[in-house]
Amino acid sequence: MILITDLKNIEKKFNKSILTLGNFDGLHIGHQELVRMIISRAKEVGALSMVVTFRPHPLKILAPEKCPPLISIYEEKIRLFEKLGIDVLVKIPFTVEFSTMSPEDFVRDILCGILGASEIFVGYNYRFGKGREGDIRKLRSLGEKYGFAVREVTQVAVDGEVISSTKIRTLIKEGDVEHAAKLLGRAYAIAGIVVRGDGRGKGLGFPTANIAPKHALVPPDGVYAVRLLVREKAYDGIANIGLRPTFNKKTLAIEVNIFNFNEDIYGEDISLYFIKKLRDEKKFKGAEALVTQIQSDIEIAREILASHPAENGFPL
Repeated sequence: MILITDLKNIEKKFNKSILTLGNFDGLHIGHQELVRMIISRAKEVGALSMVVTFRPHPLKILAPEKCPPLISIYEEKIRLFEKLGIDVLVKIPFTVEFSTMSPEDFVRDILCGILGASEIFVGYNYRFGKGREGDIRKLRSLGEKYGFAVREVTQVAVDGEVISSTKIRTLIKEGDVEHAAKLLGRAYAIAGIVVRGDGRGKGLGFPTANIAPKHALVPPDGVYAVRLLVREKAYDGIANIGLRPTFNKKTLAIEVNIFNFNEDIYGEDISLYFIKKLRDEKKFKGAEALVTQIQSDIEIAREILASHPAENGFPL
């Protein structure tokens, strides 16, 4: 996959591309279906398959207070597109200056003039250009003027439920990670760095890795059956997200007990995939009661994870 992060680095115009464009937060199964459509069409007509997206999310520049916590971080989205098999991924830097470009200037100068669009696939409600003035009708008009076809794609539904990044974001915030996974086509994951905690888990007989997340969107407080990717190897485990009320802590922590693992990974990056929420976080009378509950949580998590093969818990 060719990754382009600055249009100025393109020395020669692309000759012929089948492209789609958008933010693609989460790259859910609706997005994946759209991407597969352009890949298939590109192979059919001997063109390049291309995705055009933006970094950062436009709302982070235009209205930061309205920008939701994103499902996917930058590196994750690149990896997901590459796994899908896209030929070219264009990440246009989104700036205030770029936001003032009119729909026609964007289409003429960038999509046609630089990226060589011969067909453009977009959703029915796609908007683009200054003040979001461009829509599917405007795009079709520009297609007639500049010589490209426009393919309108309907929204994908699962069991009658229309899929959207907003819907998935809500499910994750509610802790319904199983439902979110169904719409994402994979378990929701956060990446993070292992940091030092207070060592209390080890003292209880359940050593934990404390995670400082790179993602802004973290499931709510509670205990989860999880799968982890550590040094490119998969492990099962349980994660506790919360304030640890049994010990009167006041700061949020993400603590993971990794099954059958006893290595020093402080400072390393790991990925944490949420398979199922087991219970809410609660305060216990003391350490003994907490240990009993943790033992029960681990037994339940092992059963759940055994019924979720590793290949079903990882991206695409």
